[in-house]
Amino acid sequence: MTDILTASESTALAEHEAVIELGLTTFVEVGNALYVIREERLYRSEHGTFEDYCRERWGFSDSRARQLVGAAQTVTNVTAAGLPAPTNEGQARELSRVPERERTAVWAETVERTDGKPTAAAVRDTYEQRQQRPAPDEPPRDADLFAGEDWVQQEDPAPEQDLARPAPPRLRPDPVMLTLRTHKGDPVPYPKPQSKPTFNSTPGAGISWANWSWNPVTGCLHGCDYCYARELATSERLKTAYPAGFTPLFHEQRLDAPAHTVIPTEYRDDAHQACSDGECKICAYRRVFVCSMADLYGRWVPDEWIQQVHASMCANPQWQYITLTKFPGRYVGLEMPPGAWVGTSVDEQKRVRIAEDAFRKIEGGAVKWLSLEPLLEPLEFTDLSMFDWVVIGAQTQTHQPSGTVPAFAPPFEWVARIVLQAREAGCKVHLKPNLINGRPGMQFPNEYPDA
Repeated sequence: MTDILTASESTALAEHEAVIELGLTTFVEVGNALYVIREERLYRSEHGTFEDYCRERWGFSDSRARQLVGAAQTVTNVTAAGLPAPTNEGQARELSRVPERERTAVWAETVERTDGKPTAAAVRDTYEQRQQRPAPDEPPRDADLFAGEDWVQQEDPAPEQDLARPAPPRLRPDPVMLTLRTHKGDPVPYPKPQSKPTFNSTPGAGISWANWSWNPVTGCLHGCDYCYARELATSERLKTAYPAGFTPLFHEQRLDAPAHTVIPTEYRDDAHQACSDGECKICAYRRVFVCSMADLYGRWVPDEWIQQVHASMCANPQWQYITLTKFPGRYVGLEMPPGAWVGTSVDEQKRVRIAEDAFRKIEGGAVKWLSLEPLLEPLEFTDLSMFDWVVIGAQTQTHQPSGTVPAFAPPFEWVARIVLQAREAGCKVHLKPNLINGRPGMQFPNEYPDA
């Protein structure tokens, strides 16, 4: 059963969803945003339950949402005690496992014993060490002190609040504003992030090959009617996150994200060799999709934007940067990070020759890949041997400023022909979830003889 939101509730939902969608600040803001959406039932206009909302809107479970809310509440608790805040979700989640009555003491001790550089493992070690220490002698009870006198044990007062219930987020002052620039040099005011920039986590199947995205540039001028990025950037609910809409915009404040992002402890294994297992989370957490909300190499993008983004990538070669463009000719001559996955997008036959010509000239990078998403018509390639990886996908439904663009499921034969040619050329093939999960899937043959 759904319900209609008031105008103010719709505005609140949009603001909190913008934090979750883009990861503009930290996990604390994301957890607090989820808390407000849950407690005020801002999900109710389109989703029956909060669990449905988390799964359908964000692609993660209700338990993951509780982790984020719990981590945010833990940060609130320790900072209220005058202690420095945990700097990442791993620390906060480990601390949230500590019983609440000991949480502040464990965090204070961890901060002290690590010289102000705590880790999730250090939190766990501190708590385990405290558990092994002998318990202090119990102080005498009031009943023992007053034995033999007319004294009655007083009942403990009822707690004033449910301590397990997260406290609402604290009100924040008006943000400091930055001035960003469009591709034409026009100024655009933008709220200054309150924390160091990091990559955005990408839960769900939308970006099925990486666990991070990074958008130092947003906006595009291709004009593709199916573009999911334009749908997001021009939506009313994300207006504060995209003040220029889908106009190309340079976010210089995000250039340091590769240096500040930390892989969660459970997925960090320096000894693990890169593998071809598509389900391997250790590998997925090393990959970042660069400019998922833009074409970094579009003809309108100033050279200095590209140069600054590439300088940041080359200065932080620990990541596998995944790039994608419809103008692959701009790759030629650029310095590429050694682990880069260099890609081009082809949705029409007219782009085939452009892709083939450019990739014969491109040097550097670990993987050269071809994206055929959405596959809108049967494509004929003369040669796929210059590519290492071919990705094929369908067209999902989007709601554009001009109206709804329906989903399109390509015929099975179009997909099979490309898969066969890719196999013959020695390419690895990845079928996007939207092609194989029936949303919208592809058109399989379903024929019967006349007789």
